[in-house]
Amino acid sequence: MRIETVCGRKLVCGHIYPTNEIKVGQIWAAADGSDRTVRVLKVDGDWVEYEWQELGKTISHEKLAFAFQCRYCLVVE
Repeated sequence: MRIETVCGRKLVCGHIYPTNEIKVGQIWAAADGSDRTVRVLKVDGDWVEYEWQELGKTISHEKLAFAFQCRYCLVVE
């Protein structure tokens, strides 16, 4: 696990959290270095539901916790 500054945010990189450590309301950032952030809405078993803003609309989606963490990094700042 390491903390990296990406797009002015401190992100946890190189770490997969146990699903029970992913919490509603947490902000996660895209792992590809873009400036997109998402907010966790719900954690149900191994599934994480999250939302983001795009073109003035709120979009939500869900992924398995592992897949979610491969796409997003926890913002710790």
